[in-house]
Amino acid sequence: MISMKKSTTVQAASTVTATKAKASFSAVLARAGYQGHRIVIKKGARPTAVILGYEDYQRLIDLEDRYESALLTKSLKNDRFLTLDDVTKRLGL
Repeated sequence: MISMKKSTTVQAASTVTATKAKASFSAVLARAGYQGHRIVIKKGARPTAVILGYEDYQRLIDLEDRYESALLTKSLKNDRFLTLDDVTKRLGL
């Protein structure tokens, strides 16, 4: 278990088969939504999807936005951007 700010705790991901997740979807949803579990759904031997609580999802989106913003800022500082005309020429539009 990893401790996060705002006294939120995040459980390590557990794994269930798609069949078991379907049969006990209400319990899986409760574990993710109310207990902070992250649940990997496997179909056969392959991980196929993840169910996580809404707060975890919001943190993931926030982290993704910050990362993309940092990449954009770095790109602009390095003058590595294209104008709309450059893009249309490269794409042959």
